[in-house]
Amino acid sequence: MKQESGEAFKVSAVIPAFSEEKTIAKVVKGCLHYVDEVLVVDDGSTDDTSVNAAAAGARVIKLPRNMGVLKATERGLHEAKGDIIVTLDADGQHDPSEIPDLIQLILEGKADLVMGRRPSFPHLSEQIIAWLTSFRAPVSDASTGFRAVKGSIARKMRLHGVCLCGTFVLEACRLGARVMEVPVTIKEREQGKRRIQTRHVKQFFILLWDVLWFKETVLDDQVSDRRFRK
Repeated sequence: MKQESGEAFKVSAVIPAFSEEKTIAKVVKGCLHYVDEVLVVDDGSTDDTSVNAAAAGARVIKLPRNMGVLKATERGLHEAKGDIIVTLDADGQHDPSEIPDLIQLILEGKADLVMGRRPSFPHLSEQIIAWLTSFRAPVSDASTGFRAVKGSIARKMRLHGVCLCGTFVLEACRLGARVMEVPVTIKEREQGKRRIQTRHVKQFFILLWDVLWFKETVLDDQVSDRRFRK
């Protein structure tokens, strides 16, 4: 991959996975057409998720127990080697062919984090989280799992909360990231309904605290007047 200056960029795909043996190989193979590295973080699966991911060409990190998507994603962000890191779900709902759309704005030097904006939200709680996050970041979808972020920022991120909704974006913003969105498509889960828990209730209050006490930290390689823009 190259940015507009002609400088080469390496792209990694990070896929947190928990018991997704039926879909993970297809997702990995799809990503390999668009990235230099696929890193699957197996979040304590007891099925063949790790085996199938490795057979499809992924580098696999297997967590000793189920720690949740937040910890699995954070581990992947810190282990990935790419200058740009793309995250996506292991269940097949994201289309790897849209990865170039996500990373293009970073390659052009216009953004540091690009969120894949879904056409609709399946749950009211996601709409509320998006509304709250928008007070600090220019996003309309703060719960998407399909995103691209500069590796230099990703490796400094310390994720918190009970999930990644809203807090992922604000953590990147705290580190000075310029945030933009691009539309993406969503496929139905091949293994049934999407697993959404009541964790959004607790996540709302964690996010509210972040919004109220938000403070930006400017990194050494960023200009002091960098602000968020669409």
